[in-house]
Amino acid sequence: MRPQHWLYTIPLRIRSIFKKKAADSDLDDEIRFHIEQKTQEFISKGFSEMDARYAALREFRGVEQAKENCRDTRKVNWLQDFAQDLRFGARMLRKTPGFTAVAILTLALGIGANTAIFSLIDAVMLKMLPVQNPEQLVMLVRSRPDPSRPPDPSFSNPVWQQIRDRQDVFSGIFASSNPGFDLSNGGQAHTAHGLYASGEFFNTLGVRAAAGRLLTPSDDIRGCPGAAVLSYGFWQEHYGGASSAVGSMISLNRHLFPIVGVAPPGFFGITVGQHFDVALPICAEAIIPWDGEANGQEMLDRPSAQWLTVMARLKPGISAAQANTRLQVLGAGIFKSIVSSDWRPDEQKDFLARTLVTLPGGAGISNLEGYEQPLEVLMILVGVVLLIACANIASLMLARAVARQKEIAVRLATGASRSRLIRQLLTESILLSSLGALFGILLARWGCAILVSLISTSQYHLFLQIALDARILAFTVGITLLTGLLFGLLPALRSTHVSLTSAMKGTQPDESRSRVRLRPGRWIVATQVALSLVIVVTAGLFVRSFRNLVTLDVGFNRTNVLLINTNLPAPHDSPTQRAAVSRQILERLNSLPGAISASESYISPVSGRMWGLEFKPSKGGGPSGDDADAYMNFISPGFFATLQSPIIAGRNFDDHDVAGAPPVIVINETMARRFFPGAQPVGEYLITDDVVNIDKGPRRKTPPLQIVGIVKDTKYQTLREKTESIAYFPVAQAEALDDPRIFEIRTASDPALMTASAEKAITAVNKSVSLEFQTLEAQVDDSLNQDRLLATLSGFFGALALLLAMIGLYGVLAYTVTQRRKEFGIRIALGAQKTSIVRLIMRDVAILLGAGISAGLAISFWAMQLMQKMLFGLKAHDTGTIIISAALLVSVGILAAYLPARRATQTDPMLALRDE
Repeated sequence: MRPQHWLYTIPLRIRSIFKKKAADSDLDDEIRFHIEQKTQEFISKGFSEMDARYAALREFRGVEQAKENCRDTRKVNWLQDFAQDLRFGARMLRKTPGFTAVAILTLALGIGANTAIFSLIDAVMLKMLPVQNPEQLVMLVRSRPDPSRPPDPSFSNPVWQQIRDRQDVFSGIFASSNPGFDLSNGGQAHTAHGLYASGEFFNTLGVRAAAGRLLTPSDDIRGCPGAAVLSYGFWQEHYGGASSAVGSMISLNRHLFPIVGVAPPGFFGITVGQHFDVALPICAEAIIPWDGEANGQEMLDRPSAQWLTVMARLKPGISAAQANTRLQVLGAGIFKSIVSSDWRPDEQKDFLARTLVTLPGGAGISNLEGYEQPLEVLMILVGVVLLIACANIASLMLARAVARQKEIAVRLATGASRSRLIRQLLTESILLSSLGALFGILLARWGCAILVSLISTSQYHLFLQIALDARILAFTVGITLLTGLLFGLLPALRSTHVSLTSAMKGTQPDESRSRVRLRPGRWIVATQVALSLVIVVTAGLFVRSFRNLVTLDVGFNRTNVLLINTNLPAPHDSPTQRAAVSRQILERLNSLPGAISASESYISPVSGRMWGLEFKPSKGGGPSGDDADAYMNFISPGFFATLQSPIIAGRNFDDHDVAGAPPVIVINETMARRFFPGAQPVGEYLITDDVVNIDKGPRRKTPPLQIVGIVKDTKYQTLREKTESIAYFPVAQAEALDDPRIFEIRTASDPALMTASAEKAITAVNKSVSLEFQTLEAQVDDSLNQDRLLATLSGFFGALALLLAMIGLYGVLAYTVTQRRKEFGIRIALGAQKTSIVRLIMRDVAILLGAGISAGLAISFWAMQLMQKMLFGLKAHDTGTIIISAALLVSVGILAAYLPARRATQTDPMLALRDE
């Protein structure tokens, strides 16, 4: 019977929710029917009609009470009460538009910032790839002998082929890499995001073609002609989605490839932060070398060339732990068969000490590893800012609750329960946080665009799919509810503890004996001050760290230098031809109007690229281990003049340092001190491996290299690196090197204005040369993106925290002045000076600031230890930053206290006493 009764009530409950008037009408009819029946029963017992009706009503124990009991049995009253509370809350918020606007704006900033940062974290670290069953994917990596270092995710093609052919734990496995392809046929490059993919790439991911077909194992064989698969977005943008694109040819780096198919919409590849435009099989690397070398097949066969990432799908029933056990055995055999006896003993030992392991791969391969920690720090910062906002609004609501004490007292006196009032007040708080969240979502969309632009560089725009999906929506809803409870619970509890007599009379209980005058929410304000200090200190540290990087002496002048990255096409693969073309280009660039000097190099400063070898003094001795390694670069004689890096001793390269002449090098100051401590190295000799044919055959030593000069220390890969040894070789003595060349031009004005004339000069030598332009200043700035992101956003959050602290402190002080108006009036009537009134208020402010700053300093010292690795040029406990931050917060507190203190000194004693 109970199940039938429960089923019977479902339609009634639904009717009560959506058709309340009709349900109440039916309830009235039913109760009226029962009363009439009871009345007739009493009439049959001899009662008069009037007495019978009164008797029936008495036995029914109140019509309205009976209606409420019936409604309670429907179990839907809470919905009606909630709707009633929402309507009442909305009316109360409309009555205080100033408070409502400030609260909504504060919450919108706090919730919007949290949603924006979480959206970026979700896109970078949490979101799964849009492929079939992404949770089954794993990424293969090579462990390092040093367990403190992260595993190496890169593989050479020979190692990849061995893994592919010998593995037995994966249902599918593939390798890939992300080069750039040039769509132009010379001149300024039009770069497309490329993808080298093995034949099982799309099949393993479960991706199906939108048009044509995708790559298969038959496309990825040695000596393949290549086949191209377009991304859906590239197909729409460049071909208008025409079906005729499949079967046509596409030019990539001046090589034609047939288009065999189009990937489906929404599939951007497996690299987070980057999408692909055109995919080619790995074998096509022999046609378009990944690193720009002339002999691409040699790159495919070279065991030491690490340029591929490997992912796989686990077989059903096989766990990642089981796969790792099998891969350890498999990897040992593969590495042993690959290692070359020509490698140095330490290289062989390092290579053989590694093992194959798997990592979760469902979220893809991150191209933004360096941003994970900054984003986590920013997530903590915005969380603290939201706590400050909650404390701010809680303080304002505590002050606001005083004005509602009479209303609360009346409702309590008329029978409302305290729990019912608390529920109504919390509903009002959640309504307020919900309104803030709605505006916050709009701010988050704008904020996400700003965040992406801050992470993107001048040469590379970050690609992220950020949308309001279920996870972000759940996060926003959760943080909205939590925020409403955080700032609403304490005011709700406190406001329902009222003295009915005092509230009805419009007076306040005497609390003059309290030692601390800032009674309502004083500890909330102190907490707000403490958290604000932590944010301000953090912002100060990141801003100062960024300033240290920007103003760092990098050893060269980054302004007014234009960088031109070139790539010569196949007809000039001959080293002699490439060298001749480079010399002609350099001559034309030097003769351009507005060009102060021009040079050529293989690596431009702070580009992230590196090339290094181990060096030894020819007379023996010298450093060992990592100290024996030095970075290398090949440069023309004008390189140092173009970058304005001064020669400290000896000479620069000149026209006599050419192929066939005695090999020479210039070293930096650090290398001179490290290899020849206390001696003059100019004229000494160093020995190293053959720098021209490195990794292309058996290792052999170069002839002794004579040091002809010492140049000032400069940064090489990044600005954060400690100064390392650098050896410079004359480019004319390394003509056999076939990497892409870089030309630098120092200009008398804005280097961007030289782009057109430089392109014209270079294409006059060879129309097929591919060109990419960037200023050296932009390249250095791009290397500081992480630091700029932290400095910019932490600075913004620091300013926001100060503003919130000022608003919160002002609100509490304004409330306190109002509550103490009688006291101030009496003091003034007795002859108190205005300065003494101000001192009273400032003493209370000092107590709050002192307590908050003391707690904030303790938290800041702990936080600074955690941030040490992210700072540059600052100690773990930077006293200057702490003092400046505390002084700034004290200044804000004094500013917030000024207006309430000034108002207190203007209290009219007669009006104050009359009000009481």
